[in-house]
Amino acid sequence: MSKRIVFLGTVIFLVLGVMGWLVWPSDEEEIEALFEELSEVASKTEDASTLSDAMVVKDFKELFSPQVVISIRSKARIAGEHTNQGLAQLYGRLRVASRRMELRCEELQEIYITDNHAVCSVKFFASWTGKGGNVVWENAHSRVELSKVDGDWKVSQIDYLKK
Repeated sequence: MSKRIVFLGTVIFLVLGVMGWLVWPSDEEEIEALFEELSEVASKTEDASTLSDAMVVKDFKELFSPQVVISIRSKARIAGEHTNQGLAQLYGRLRVASRRMELRCEELQEIYITDNHAVCSVKFFASWTGKGGNVVWENAHSRVELSKVDGDWKVSQIDYLKK
């Protein structure tokens, strides 16, 4: 009787382990989900509340590694070296000053992954509408570096590619 219990327990453990392994997302799937979350968090509808603006800033910070480098073609204040906290604060000020924001990440490709580092290319589409109605629109092919921090992929560098 006890051998059966041990055998059944081992089989159940192995089956659950294999099932867990099969449904566990791959690094590529985790990186794709990170870009989807970045698009969702960085976008703002015209009916967003001040409270939702404040709550999203924390979510925005969590998508980036502790040190972030952004080189983009515009002279936006977001370009340069930042901590994830500083970048989130810049984003928060931009969000408060806007009526509407949209960020889309498309054409994610060429994902090269090593242990705790990944590099990919992505096309960003961004638009921003200020409180006064002025609209800024930009798209950029970019090279993005990601680092694994505490088991989660985080954006560590964004470089605009001149194509």
